[in-house]
Amino acid sequence: MLCPVCDTEMIILEFNMIEIDFCTLCGGVWLDEGELELLLSPENGNCAAVSGIISDLKKCTVTGGARKCPVCRKKMVPVELSTKPPVEIDKCPRNHGLWFDKGELEQVMASSGANGRISDFLKSVFRNK
Repeated sequence: MLCPVCDTEMIILEFNMIEIDFCTLCGGVWLDEGELELLLSPENGNCAAVSGIISDLKKCTVTGGARKCPVCRKKMVPVELSTKPPVEIDKCPRNHGLWFDKGELEQVMASSGANGRISDFLKSVFRNK
């Protein structure tokens, strides 16, 4: 899969059967539809309150941004998540997935109260990227 920012091939990282597409050049992360919810789920050692984040994703506008979805190539929609501080990510208009620029996924995880193995995994993988 090609990075929507760099247009280079991303690598696939796996955590508990969840595939995380990672760009080694820009540090961005692509999550397929439903993977953010899986990362934030109690099954992955999190006690996060994700309802606000999920509702933000469902309320997004229809105006496209500049980046294209790596799956369908449609312009993605910028979505501001109500995290502290707010994080703006890109969402495929056809719900193929979400794009996080470098550091944004970690911000979302931390703001949502996520803890446990997934947070440790993300910190170890993205520490030097």
